[in-house]
Amino acid sequence: IKALKSMEDAERKSTQLPSSLNVQLRDYQVEGYSWLMFLREQGFGGCLADDMGLGKTLQTLAAVLKDKEEAEACPEPGTANTRKGRMNLIAMPASLLHNWKAEILKFAPQLSCLTYTGNDRSDLIRWFEHYDMILTTYGLVRNDIKLLERYQFNYIILDESQVIKNPSSKSAKAVKQLSGRYRLVLTGTPIENSLMDLWSQMTFLNPGLLGSYRFFKQEYGVPIEKRQDEDRRNKLRVLIKPFLLRRTKEEISEELPSL
Repeated sequence: IKALKSMEDAERKSTQLPSSLNVQLRDYQVEGYSWLMFLREQGFGGCLADDMGLGKTLQTLAAVLKDKEEAEACPEPGTANTRKGRMNLIAMPASLLHNWKAEILKFAPQLSCLTYTGNDRSDLIRWFEHYDMILTTYGLVRNDIKLLERYQFNYIILDESQVIKNPSSKSAKAVKQLSGRYRLVLTGTPIENSLMDLWSQMTFLNPGLLGSYRFFKQEYGVPIEKRQDEDRRNKLRVLIKPFLLRRTKEEISEELPSL
């Protein structure tokens, strides 16, 4: 708790945007980008839970692009290929693959992109280290986890992360086997059915933060959902606040274009 408080109270420096981003971010998107960079510096995972349409993908691309620019400017000692070890894996529902490819091409074309799908996808694995962004689906991560878990990714990003809300599902178990420097989840609905949805996603992001499934259910799930315990609710809110950023359209309506 003390460490979390120190993290929450730390002054967040204004972070310079990536120079090659092909769009001007709105103020709330700059705030989200700065938060993502802050988490990266501190070594924590985070849940960006903005409403649909507020640019979660764009804010994420800005963070990944900045990471790429910094790696190229200051390559790791003894590393001739600055891209080596910087590949980023993004898992999502199949319906979002086209959207991610389109936004990368539009806003961050400097990020090379490989779509890991299809019946012959096993041939694509040897090309992973030649790409910045590897796009795939939850189903393929689940099916190919024995291959994918061999790799050390840079960012592991889960879009529509409510897919892993059931911790006993094969998808939830598979993504937790992946290895990466940084972890992000994107969702407009971090809690759909119960607080256990939140536990599953936070456990992927920062293992151990909320304790075991049984501990979390006894300490927070039952008291909050069954007994409406405000003290436990407030304690949980303080615990997860540094790692979850949510803005609604109503909150930032002044920054949105008028229809």
